[in-house]
Amino acid sequence: MARQSDGINVAALIENQKLSRFQIIVIILASAIMAIEGYDMQVLAYAAPAIIKEWGVSKAYFGPVFGFGLFGYMLGATLLASLSDRWGRKKLIIAGLLFFGLFTFAAAYSASLNDLLILRFIAGLGLGASIPTVIALAAEYMPSRFRATAIGLMFIGYNIGAAGGGFIAAKFIPSFGWPSVFQLGGIVPALLAFTLIFALPESIRFLVLKGGRRERISALLGRLAPSQIFDPGSKFILSEENQRGLPVKHLFTDGRAIMTSLLWLAFVASLMGHYFLTSWLPTVLFDAGVPLAHAVIATALLHVGGIVGSLLVGRLLDKHGIVAVAVAFAIAVPLTVLIGAVGTSEMLLMTLVFLSGVCLLGGQVGLNAVSGSVYPTYIRSTGAGWAFGVGRIGSIIGPVLGGILISLKPPDLLLFAYAAIPILLCTGATYLLSRSRGALRRTEVPATN
Repeated sequence: MARQSDGINVAALIENQKLSRFQIIVIILASAIMAIEGYDMQVLAYAAPAIIKEWGVSKAYFGPVFGFGLFGYMLGATLLASLSDRWGRKKLIIAGLLFFGLFTFAAAYSASLNDLLILRFIAGLGLGASIPTVIALAAEYMPSRFRATAIGLMFIGYNIGAAGGGFIAAKFIPSFGWPSVFQLGGIVPALLAFTLIFALPESIRFLVLKGGRRERISALLGRLAPSQIFDPGSKFILSEENQRGLPVKHLFTDGRAIMTSLLWLAFVASLMGHYFLTSWLPTVLFDAGVPLAHAVIATALLHVGGIVGSLLVGRLLDKHGIVAVAVAFAIAVPLTVLIGAVGTSEMLLMTLVFLSGVCLLGGQVGLNAVSGSVYPTYIRSTGAGWAFGVGRIGSIIGPVLGGILISLKPPDLLLFAYAAIPILLCTGATYLLSRSRGALRRTEVPATN
């Protein structure tokens, strides 16, 4: 029986335990959630060329539609994700899925840019609440030696959803019109949310920290470590920092101020470059003479590259630390610039976009893993949520600035050089984060019995 005189140390048990089938199921469920959210985050970019053409609107005017959806995401991540540190991960994940699914479905019936802007803003609130919470849940079931890799695996789901959305849009929009991709993006989250009511476990670390029912904790531990026996009457402990007060304040206490500031800067810069590319790449390539279906597929390949990058950067992060993420962003800089130099040479274009996705999106997944790993359980969702939320400042500026720059009609090489500037800034911030002594301050108990 896994009993100790002072209680069963759940954090140490997770650290010492080999990965179980139960933990693998948690990652699979998290990946499914992220796939739906990846589709929803990217669906507007895939539909944008068709909407602009049908409504006859300026590309510069369409930029705020991207921006307001991401502004909603920012508010959801900063104001709502922290609720999971009080109410639990599972409740907020399911509520977020239902919320953004409903308003994504409603966007299919938009009659104007204002309608679309408002509905994407509201859907963004649900996305912002759920994505950081999924990261927190996954991180809390994984040992530290595998945590970044697990989050990288989880974000394969996100990139599959984002990339798959491109292939779906290439088929659905010509046949059924642009509303069809929003209808699909509303129905599937509702179906998944219903499934998760029965299949998704609550975070075991959260339950222990909040004094959850011992029978529930014992049952989860039995699934986590099936070779051991856990008495429901046992005392369960976490041996981890837990403080009261405003959660956001604790992101800047106990030596975390430099770490948090650099992490936020890296998120802002990364997402500025990320959404500059992903929001406007189909439109820019289409304007450059690439057929629309091929332009959409090229953008989907960016996310396919992100799938490879999620695995590669996550594993390197577990082995070598944050410097691996900085290297990924550094390589993404010249690759991004070169996209603007290949013209309509589709084979070279597809290759460069794919490699950019490996480094840029892989680097972003690395940052996501960092945000879910460097904070203790009592502020983990808050820390990840605020990193994601503050980062949305960059994702809002990126599409809006992109729309303005595109309207000025610069050469493609110059346009993509502009897109690479924030990625270069992110490289510097991430490198400084890796050099900061407090950046990876250990927040979990040592893996001892």
